[in-house]
Amino acid sequence: MKKVGIVVNQKKQGAVELTAKIRTWLEKRDVVVTDTLSQPIGQMIESADFLISLGGDGTMLSIVSHLRHRSVPVLGVNLGSLGFLTEVKQAEVFEELAAFFQKPEIEDRLMISCVAWSKTRKVERRFLALNDIVIGREGLARILRLDVFVSGEKLTSFRGDGVIIATPTGSTAYSLSADGAVVHPKLEALIVTPICPHALSLRSLVIGADEKIIVQVRTEDPSEKALLTADGQEKVEIDDSYTVEVGRSSAPFKLIKSTKRSYLETLRENFKLPDSEK
Repeated sequence: MKKVGIVVNQKKQGAVELTAKIRTWLEKRDVVVTDTLSQPIGQMIESADFLISLGGDGTMLSIVSHLRHRSVPVLGVNLGSLGFLTEVKQAEVFEELAAFFQKPEIEDRLMISCVAWSKTRKVERRFLALNDIVIGREGLARILRLDVFVSGEKLTSFRGDGVIIATPTGSTAYSLSADGAVVHPKLEALIVTPICPHALSLRSLVIGADEKIIVQVRTEDPSEKALLTADGQEKVEIDDSYTVEVGRSSAPFKLIKSTKRSYLETLRENFKLPDSEK
């Protein structure tokens, strides 16, 4: 008997009502259903065969930190306006669920892990990210100096607002806003994108997914902090006594694919790419 967990963003209009409809549909097919309206997400993931995320891409990303010890396929249902991870529209959810039960189509997406070390090499924080790890200045803090190394070799030292280390999945998020390249999610790569660098020659760089990236922060004022964030969900303050190490995660994110649209179709739709034939 299958067990399904539903992650519900209650702030989205119609999310609670849709949860009830999905529960009824699944229970008629002898599926055990739990949801975050009644159970913590971490507890729910422990026994779920797959998850349904009702909300937007942010709701999907909120699941990632709970997948450290168990990888569970996730179907994203978009109740917002713009979604790359939540490919399924509300009107399609039952058709997509029926297709999944008949012939599951799951795509592995590269995730990255991040460790923040203290000066004494003590692990202070660990993060898991599907989109990106961002090291940036906090609030109105002064400009940061960042030293970036790739697999032991120095890449650059620069002054700016920060740096983004993105996956191909995250290449359409913050990294894109900072002039980073869009990378197809089937490619295994990492994208290193500076944020407002004080150097005209510094550009986003695409590197192999197996490279290890080290970032050391140098604040202009010892009392100032930088902010390390994972997928915009988890964060920690760091100073120049920290070293941040980022690399590929040992386990991928398992995304249940929409049968209605491809990645390129989603890209065309969300970015309003030109079509001269119309």
